[in-house]
Amino acid sequence: MINKKNKDLIFKAAILTQLKKKLLISNIKFNQNLSRGQVLIKLYYSGICGSQIGEINGVKGKDKFLPHLLGHEGTGIIVNKNKHVKKFKVGDRVILHWQKSEGYDSCSPNYYMGKKKINAGKVTTFNEFAVVSENRITRIPNGISEKEAVIFGCALTTGFGAVVYDAKVKNNKSILIFGAGGIGISIIQILALTKPKKIIIVDSNIKKKKLLKKFKQKNFIHFDNNNYNKLKEKILNTNDGDYFDYVFDTTGNGKIIELGLDLMLKKSKLILLGVQNFKEKISFNTLQIVLGKKIIGSTGGSVNPTKDIPLIYKLIKKNNINLKNFYNKIFKLSEINKAIKHMIQKKSYERILIKF
Repeated sequence: MINKKNKDLIFKAAILTQLKKKLLISNIKFNQNLSRGQVLIKLYYSGICGSQIGEINGVKGKDKFLPHLLGHEGTGIIVNKNKHVKKFKVGDRVILHWQKSEGYDSCSPNYYMGKKKINAGKVTTFNEFAVVSENRITRIPNGISEKEAVIFGCALTTGFGAVVYDAKVKNNKSILIFGAGGIGISIIQILALTKPKKIIIVDSNIKKKKLLKKFKQKNFIHFDNNNYNKLKEKILNTNDGDYFDYVFDTTGNGKIIELGLDLMLKKSKLILLGVQNFKEKISFNTLQIVLGKKIIGSTGGSVNPTKDIPLIYKLIKKNNINLKNFYNKIFKLSEINKAIKHMIQKKSYERILIKF
């Protein structure tokens, strides 16, 4: 709503005020003065990524920006823009993403709760409205709904880039994936286009087995305890005793990363996509690296959303991949803490959305 007295835009947002605490749902305000490169977006949907769970739990350590907004994948419609923004117009349906694309890289917006400043990055999505940098949005391709397009904001683009740009996966190779969340599922979908020899997926949520059947994946291993030696044995038995050409880790679990490196062939690649707790260390024999194993850190799959989102959509359409299979539960913004708890407790095996 608009405050008639001073024309501030007032809207609800989920705010991180303390680490490891519930998000505060509150009204915040924006004065509607858009800086160069900024657009004002009314949100349709937001996804909840594992990165936000990590932020809430402080996996990177002390958070000097508290209190602040969260969320980096969503969809919405542009309702206002700075006059210097030429790539977009009011009324455009857009995908919000944290990876930089083409366009101006604006400053971060200023939000307030009363007189207290609420910090925010150049894209946030746990809020009814968002002031976003021009280079953090891409038009939704024709033929795709606002709900389906959310997956392009992080998971699908990251999965695509990890396979195509970071790992440069070749055909007829054996692949091991740790974690079947949004990014893991996206990796599986893109890998299917490379005609792999075998894909094996490991996840701690037994419900993921049912989800993977939708994607025609039968090699699922449930990891339900901390017995990593037993897990190694299970993986090798499933792969006929053979080691792997590519290993993708989306968990950030140090022991899993060590195991993944141990299960690789010489001159193979380990691609790291999960966010590891800053207190956790890993150890390995550097001889493995000398002999040709490579460890590659993937930052959003190294994608350019302006170029890659239309390309990914064409691949999705050509190969009849059903984007509806990515989603399960939908919550309201007022229920976001319930949605986060639902996600942490692994009650859902698909992506969770917030609908505005």
